Amino acid sequence: MTATGELFLARPRSVELGETHVTIEWSDGHRSVFSNRGLRESCPCALCQGEASPLVGSRALPMVPDVPAGVRASEYRMVGLYAIAFAWSDGHSTGIYPYDYLLARCECDACVAERPESLIESRE
Repeated sequence: MTATGELFLARPRSVELGETHVTIEWSDGHRSVFSNRGLRESCPCALCQGEASPLVGSRALPMVPDVPAGVRASEYRMVGLYAIAFAWSDGHSTGIYPYDYLLARCECDACVAERPESLIESRE
């Protein structure tokens, strides 16, 4: 929070799409690094994560096949002031990644070191 009580949300200053990683430089100076495959596998869209069924109250199984090993982000676009949408080399492009979702999954050494071990183990 800021001194006036407003919630501060870091915003991307730059996004770099590399062969193996996506790198995001945030307005607060943090530099997030994500493996392409890890970021693609954590796509938050309903196709990838499944979606709640209003009739039975349970989640439908994800409908996306395994993510290929060499997948990479080929494009990105900003979604309002809250998220980034990536287009992937496997043809997928429906995921919208909110900034807080990305920051919570940052793979930089400092962020990984701060995470509880249970979260680190579940990623491996």
